Amino acid sequence: MGKNPNNKKINTKLLHEVRAPKNKKELQNIIRAQRIAEKVLADVLKFLKTGKTELEVQNFIKKSFIKYKAPVLSFSPIVAFGKGSADIHHEPGNVKLKKGDIIMLDFGTTYNHYCSDMTRTFFFGEPSAKQKKVYIDVLRATELAMAKIAKGEKRAWIIDKTARDFLAKKYKNNFKHGLGHGVGTVIHEWPNFKPKSTDILPVGTVMTIEPGIYLKGFGGVRIEDMILITATGYKNLTQVPKDLKSAILNL
Repeated sequence: MGKNPNNKKINTKLLHEVRAPKNKKELQNIIRAQRIAEKVLADVLKFLKTGKTELEVQNFIKKSFIKYKAPVLSFSPIVAFGKGSADIHHEPGNVKLKKGDIIMLDFGTTYNHYCSDMTRTFFFGEPSAKQKKVYIDVLRATELAMAKIAKGEKRAWIIDKTARDFLAKKYKNNFKHGLGHGVGTVIHEWPNFKPKSTDILPVGTVMTIEPGIYLKGFGGVRIEDMILITATGYKNLTQVPKDLKSAILNL
């Protein structure tokens, strides 16, 4: 009998769907990884000073996770200052932090092999009117997506569309990645928030919500939380505030 080339796809999809909902122990591991990441973020904010380079901050993040006995990171930390924050997958370099910069920090760790993922954008000193506007718009897109989930929506493309349509009215063709993804033993798991996604979110799945706007020559804003999909809505697993006031670092 000849092999059906679709069997592998079907089996892989079934495996993804089985793995997506997290049991109590798995969820505890993800939350533990996130709480450690939140401690590291608090330490990083104290470490930031004028003249520090992206690489110095990235190395501090790595050392901090070692200090908290969570050295196996879920991905290489993203640290971007100023205009570099407009690069979605920015590679940290020798750019020095200065007053007025946007600071984008995206990192996570693992605990018992389960990942965490979080992005926060900050302003090093009082932000400009344009910086404030972009931040508030991205925050609003986050809130709109979460409100849709809170009403029980489980279709990934509808949730993605809610945030994407809002941002598209203000920034033409700028939100260039999916709204979010599943998180588990790897940092990107099924299902996915994308415009053409056919995924339906199972109850018990941990997802990221991470809209972003990236303006070349200016900078970018991305805000990312991890949430647990529940029968009636969601539970936010991220405890770091994301309001505009919290994003402004006083010099």
